[in-house]
Amino acid sequence: MLSDPRRPLLGRLSLGTLTIGAALALTACGPLPLLPPAFQNGGDDAATVSPEPTDTGTPAEPVETGTTEPAGPEDTGVDAVYVGDCLNEMSTNADDSVSEVPKIECSEPHDYEIYHAGDLADSDTYPGEDSIAEMAGELCVGEFEAFVGLDYASSRLEVLPLYPTEEGWNELYDREVLCLLSDPAGQTTGSLAGSGI
Repeated sequence: MLSDPRRPLLGRLSLGTLTIGAALALTACGPLPLLPPAFQNGGDDAATVSPEPTDTGTPAEPVETGTTEPAGPEDTGVDAVYVGDCLNEMSTNADDSVSEVPKIECSEPHDYEIYHAGDLADSDTYPGEDSIAEMAGELCVGEFEAFVGLDYASSRLEVLPLYPTEEGWNELYDREVLCLLSDPAGQTTGSLAGSGI
């Protein structure tokens, strides 16, 4: 059975901001002319180099760094997750849409893996939630075997498509579907690519 949370309007709005920010960051290649003179090469105000440390004859004490605990899930806007990302169980909004998802490293136990993203057929008119849910389900099931290595009907795994809301479709021209994969037996660790289960 395919579940059908929808991608919300607000989740798609911040994508424009992220895209513009990324473009601005990418244009900052090359020398960094905005650094203060002390951090630039050359010039009268260049930073001075410290002298070499002297040997005092006593061995250095080891520094205890502690153990690193695995990072927990981080709430991430649904517009900022991509193929290859892993997620934990997500909450829906009052209107059954999804605006944030708990993204987690795939090396940690997780509930979902995003295995495909694709656009639905181009149409100016919103086809209705039932039609979009059906198209999204067909898209995700159609891409299932290429990713898992086993046809969907023979697999124990399930798919969960996330698809655009009516507002996203009409106002943001959002046609993207994210295909999520899960194992009803419980959380998985690592990718299910080529698992054949």
